[in-house]
Amino acid sequence: MKKTLVKTAGLFVLTALLAAHCASRAEAWIKITLKNNRSHNIAVAFCWSGFDYDDDRRKGWYVVRPDESRVITLADAVSAHTWEDFGFYAQGTLGNEKIIRWAGDMKQVIIHPSKAFDGHPEDPIRGGVAVGFRKVNLKKVGDRNMDATATLTFNP
Repeated sequence: MKKTLVKTAGLFVLTALLAAHCASRAEAWIKITLKNNRSHNIAVAFCWSGFDYDDDRRKGWYVVRPDESRVITLADAVSAHTWEDFGFYAQGTLGNEKIIRWAGDMKQVIIHPSKAFDGHPEDPIRGGVAVGFRKVNLKKVGDRNMDATATLTFNP
């Protein structure tokens, strides 16, 4: 009887620990607020490094209309792994058809210049180009799950 009780209690504790671990991983996210104070649409893409090579990601496009804001929640970007390697690239077209870009030197990532894309940053994309991404400084929120936020404001 005592052995069964100890086994049952041990199994219960193990199950509770496993559930808590899975729940905390699933709830960790990165939330980015995009504010477009310009007179044209802006399309934004993100890239980040994960726990290992297979977890590295790129994702785009998120379009924000003029004088609007948009909140993007990236549930598959585990913020605890991305503090140093989370970036963005953005582009828009001015009224005179001139393309304006927000690029950087954090990391070169292959994107498609006009179609939605997702996947590993180095995977080829038909019609894709390599562009430089800018680092985003994430701010930790919450205490347990290492959630993170940032705001990107595009001014004239």
